[in-house]
Amino acid sequence: MSFMSDKSVNQTISISSHTIVKNSLFNLAGQIIPIIAVIIALPVLISYLGVERFGLLSILWMLMWYSSMLDLGLGRTTTKFVSELLAQSKFREIPKIFWTSASIQVVMGLLIGMFLYSVSPFIVVKLLKVSTHYINETKLSLYFISLAVPLILISTSFQGLLEAYQRFDLVNLVLTLTKLGVLILSIFGAILNFGLSGIVFLIVVFRLFVILILGFIDFKVCPELKNFSVDLKTFSKLLSFGGWLTVSNIVIPILTYVDRFLISYFLSAAVLAYYTAPFEIVQRMWIVPISLTMTLFPAFSAFKALEDQSKLENAFTKSIKYTFLILFPVVFIIAIFSADILKVWLGPEFQTQSSVIFQLLAFGFFISSICGFPLILLQSYGRPDLVAKVSLAELFLYIPFVSFLILELGLKGAALGWLLRSFVEGVFLFYFVFNYKIVSFGNFFNNTVRQLVLISIVMVLGIFLIKFFFTTFELKFVFSLTLLLIFALYVWFFVIDENEKVSIRSFAKIKISTEKHL
Repeated sequence: MSFMSDKSVNQTISISSHTIVKNSLFNLAGQIIPIIAVIIALPVLISYLGVERFGLLSILWMLMWYSSMLDLGLGRTTTKFVSELLAQSKFREIPKIFWTSASIQVVMGLLIGMFLYSVSPFIVVKLLKVSTHYINETKLSLYFISLAVPLILISTSFQGLLEAYQRFDLVNLVLTLTKLGVLILSIFGAILNFGLSGIVFLIVVFRLFVILILGFIDFKVCPELKNFSVDLKTFSKLLSFGGWLTVSNIVIPILTYVDRFLISYFLSAAVLAYYTAPFEIVQRMWIVPISLTMTLFPAFSAFKALEDQSKLENAFTKSIKYTFLILFPVVFIIAIFSADILKVWLGPEFQTQSSVIFQLLAFGFFISSICGFPLILLQSYGRPDLVAKVSLAELFLYIPFVSFLILELGLKGAALGWLLRSFVEGVFLFYFVFNYKIVSFGNFFNNTVRQLVLISIVMVLGIFLIKFFFTTFELKFVFSLTLLLIFALYVWFFVIDENEKVSIRSFAKIKISTEKHL
């Protein structure tokens, strides 16, 4: 893996479909590997730390992660403006963007760190209500985290620069090793009985090492960074764009998880598991769109700077198409076999209580996954305000609406609320994309998209037919398999274009050849 590749060191970045697919696969691997590692690590950590201590450690992890969301959107802002400069070959202006962003983050990090330091005793005693014998080590852990906040914030600018240069190989290598490192150090500290404060101290020192590695890579990829430059006009431009991103970064997680608190308040915490279990499964669908949108944000920014409307519309449409083709069969299977899956996985009680919830959430997360693309396009096109305003409107309307549904329909009402909110959000985001002529509706709703709409209608009708007319597992399996085969054939002949067919055939030949040699 060479730093001095064709994608760095004073060369205009070429962004093709191949680049987007390759980088998306890097992002996908960068998400899947840590998930597998967490599944393996959790039993070990719980065994050595105990339930309460592990619960506290998970909160401390969350605080370190969430502090990166308080970067005023400057990580992504750095990606956007550096991407535009690279597209226009304005390499000498890159240090001004990077160092202004990094300087703001250092100042913000110090202020947030001092605030966290001052409120740590209150958080430990009043909010977390930590057991007496864990108070001191939890408090000391928060003090260490407060020192790390500037490091965590500035790392988003280092990452943002690499993303602008399309170096998602390096981004995911560093992020994956960072996440694995945090897990390994947590296990190491737990086994050696370092306590929470010892574990957090190791993680903070490790994060400092990661910053040095990121800095080294950034200077290799962009040698112009040696020219330190901070500009007041740039300061204003970055904060204006990043401010709206911050609003979205704060509001969207609230919208995602507020239903859990409302269920506990209006119903009972005792029934929450029947909602969160299927929620946690279908939430993994987001891995696919997130892998793509991370790559598309700098790509869309570059296409806008170059005024290359054709490439922008092509990337937007194909990303939605690929996400649809990957996720729709998953949703179809959940819609048909939700009860069977839950019975095998969690038992008969969850089969009875969570089956419909599972189905509603699956469709809700599918719609939400598609909505990620107009969202990221609006942000990269310089209209993060529209996304933030939609999110704020949702926040004020969704909470009373889903509260009403929970009171009337119970857990199913919460799932239905999630589905309806995702749909309405999608309508507004796509409306803005088409209304502001960022993408032409006529070009978007081409033959391929029309074919996707048609086959999805057929498949949904098939779901209703199977649910109402076939009761045995064997019949449902046969007819579901038949419908999926029809879906695959229809996609091959009417949705996939010739270039994509060539790529699929080439991949299949390589796979068959590899297996023969093995």
